[in-house]
Amino acid sequence: MGLLLGLDIGTSTIKAVLYEPASGNLAVQASQPTPVEHPSPEQSQHDPEQLWDAVCRCLQGVGHKEPIDGLAISSFAEAGLPLDENGIPLFPIIAWYDPRTSSQAEWWQNQISLEELYLHTGQRLSPSFGVNKFLWIKKHHPEVIAKMCHWVSSSDYILYKLTGEYATDYSQASRTMLFDQQHLIWSEKMLELAGLRVNQLPKICCSGTLVGKITEQAAMQTGLPPGLPCALGGHDHLCAAFAAGAIQPGIVVDSMGTSQSTLVVVDQFLTNLEVVRDGFVCYAHVVPNCFILKAGIHAAGGAIEWLGGLLSAEKDTGIPIDYQKLEDEAAQGVGKTIGPFWLPHFNGSGTPEVDWNSRAALIGIRLEHTRGDILRGLWESQAFWLKHNLEEIRQLSRQQLDNIILLGGVTRLNLLNHLKSSILNLPVLLPSLSESAATGAALLAGLGVGIFKNPQEAVKSLNINIRRIDPDLQLNNWYQPIYQKIYRQLYPNLKELWKQMAALEKK
Repeated sequence: MGLLLGLDIGTSTIKAVLYEPASGNLAVQASQPTPVEHPSPEQSQHDPEQLWDAVCRCLQGVGHKEPIDGLAISSFAEAGLPLDENGIPLFPIIAWYDPRTSSQAEWWQNQISLEELYLHTGQRLSPSFGVNKFLWIKKHHPEVIAKMCHWVSSSDYILYKLTGEYATDYSQASRTMLFDQQHLIWSEKMLELAGLRVNQLPKICCSGTLVGKITEQAAMQTGLPPGLPCALGGHDHLCAAFAAGAIQPGIVVDSMGTSQSTLVVVDQFLTNLEVVRDGFVCYAHVVPNCFILKAGIHAAGGAIEWLGGLLSAEKDTGIPIDYQKLEDEAAQGVGKTIGPFWLPHFNGSGTPEVDWNSRAALIGIRLEHTRGDILRGLWESQAFWLKHNLEEIRQLSRQQLDNIILLGGVTRLNLLNHLKSSILNLPVLLPSLSESAATGAALLAGLGVGIFKNPQEAVKSLNINIRRIDPDLQLNNWYQPIYQKIYRQLYPNLKELWKQMAALEKK
């Protein structure tokens, strides 16, 4: 048994890992910065050839002294680019987070209803989706689209450069807003509205499907052996969730970085329109025959960093924030002090209210409250937000949720992990996964080449520690009335105020 190569094209960093199934460990890791350009202060894009060059340098960095059995790619989603008949890029890759496509997202509102869009694609409208990049180029550079033969996502482009094949997986296709979740094919309705032909898009297969081999030219550029089998990977968030163990219905993964993404695995696409009306989305997982039901909020770890900076004595000194000291102070009031309370809507409400006008609010503060109390109140509210969303997810998916897997940099905050467990009254699991997205891609490569018979066997091969935190029943009893009588009442009582503030800002 040789090694499996996982390549992760991230927003800021490209990473490659060699995974050794025999030991369950990562043998080699390499990284390169993801090249990005800013043609204007608000615009961000990637030069396709620079991106390919960075991928080549990264792959060269892992070496190949040991046999490599297979490769797969994890990548950010939504970003795409047009190629000519020879596979030559015709335009830069508009970054997934670039806001220039906002008017294209607004255009869709007059073309298709929220409910119909969901039933076709499993998604809600967002400027980030790949089709909006296409429509922006079509409007501003029609001469480019006139020459276009292929529209591909970023990971599809790198796969093409490696193998000469045009292919994509269900999870990346889902983030184009052109993929039919009910039939797992390109949506005729969405293609017609966008003005795209199905033969301009790559073939679609399940993640872990073998689609090609490293060409002689790619081998010379990357240092990889020619003929190395390549399997389809997927959207980086879902590859990471796969590696963490989200492989069967009912498993929840809460990933908290700058923003927060919470998903539960389900066994079918949910056609219940309450899903989209509550702000959730449902689309194909990288695990075969599974989908994910996803909640989210735009500012989570970012809100913690903002508040930590305001409360820290090290603010503006260049000294790193002492989160351990802040955490120790916050812990002093847990289960003892009621309030202050936060509504954690720092950048809109997220799910399930879906209100962009909603703001963060701090209420119930007294002179005796400390900075630890203020921080504790934020962490409690973030655990309450998760509890509210999981209650909605239980109802929509009709599934029992037994364990919560926590991922992301914020898991270093041990008090927040304990608050989530006790407020949810569920065990939380913290896997010691490094480079989880790239590792997930490596596991998908293993499925493709037959090293693993199924996803369960792939995940079981990992040699990782999983720390378990069990809920404190006494704390759960403490927080139940606070959640019901205070937290759940904040948004209903403030939403009209947020609406009025938004109206005043527009004047």
